[in-house]
Order: sequence, then C-alpha cells, then structure tokens
Amino acid sequence: MSNDISELRVQLSDQWQKVAIDLIRKGIPADMVFESLLTVGLAGHVELQGKDQTASKLVAIAEQLSEQVRREKEALQEASGATKN
Repeated sequence: MSNDISELRVQLSDQWQKVAIDLIRKGIPADMVFESLLTVGLAGHVELQGKDQTASKLVAIAEQLSEQVRREKEALQEASGATKN
C-alpha cells in the first residue's frame, strides 16, 4: 500500500508540475503560479487536517529547507577552499 501511495504522490507531483509549466508558458508569471498553488494547497490542507497539523507540517518543511541551505553553504565554502589550494 505504501508503494501505491508513493507512486500516487509522484504522479500528482508530475501533474501539478505540468499544470504549472503550462500556465507559465501561457504568460502567467512563475511566482504567481507557484504562490497560487501553495495558497490553494495550504487552504486544502487546513480544511482536511486543521491549522495545528498544517502549522507543524510547515515548520518541518522550513527546517528541511534551512538544513538544505546550510549544507549547500558548507559545500560552497569547501569548494571555494579547495580551489584556492
């Protein structure tokens, strides 16, 4: 069952990405497209899961992004140091 859910998530992600690309190609600014997708998605999540669970999910996502930024910064610093030697 979890494999089915994973496959479904991949399919949904692919479809949303296609919709977003299509809208951008039609001239809608990318930032507006993705802000709208995010707003609609969050509103739906709040409706289904509640504000507390949505807030917790957003905090977890923010922490993941912060960690990615930290790792990228470290990698850039390492690469910069390696090229100086």
